[in-house]
Amino acid sequence: MEKRRAIVFIDGSNFYHNSKSMIKPGKIDFVKLSKFICTRFDANLREIRYYNSVPDIADGEEVYYKHMKFLGELKRQGIIVKTRKLKKIIKDNICVEKGVDVLISADMIKKSLVDNDCDVCILLSGDADFIPVMEIIKEAKKEAITSCVLQGYGRELLQGSFRYLILKKEDLEKCMK
Repeated sequence: MEKRRAIVFIDGSNFYHNSKSMIKPGKIDFVKLSKFICTRFDANLREIRYYNSVPDIADGEEVYYKHMKFLGELKRQGIIVKTRKLKKIIKDNICVEKGVDVLISADMIKKSLVDNDCDVCILLSGDADFIPVMEIIKEAKKEAITSCVLQGYGRELLQGSFRYLILKKEDLEKCMK
């Protein structure tokens, strides 16, 4: 029997903020991590897609160029990178990621249901906001799986009707550059 085709969708900001207490997220090899997760679910990795916001260069050249270098490294590894601009809320002078979750959700539906490029969507995120899109994929007889470190998992994802993989520090250490 042929393995199911999988695409890994990485919520970059969610992964970074949830895993930084365990490891240095910038040192993760997302190809190794994606292969590790696919092996656990007996799926054939077809593609890796990484989603993140990009800071404005006016808010700090060093941060901007470091981030762009990181995204360039991902592209050189064959990872598809999709970005949105980081929005600044003037009132509180804080930066907020906007539109990235919708971009991931739209791509999950397009790649699995419209283009039929995969049988399994593996979401590297613990954000429970993805449950509606995961339910749509499941209703269409495809599978949506999540993977995240425990501290970042939304309770609803762990209690839901989806398979998941809680990443431990040892798992992440095996997937370092």
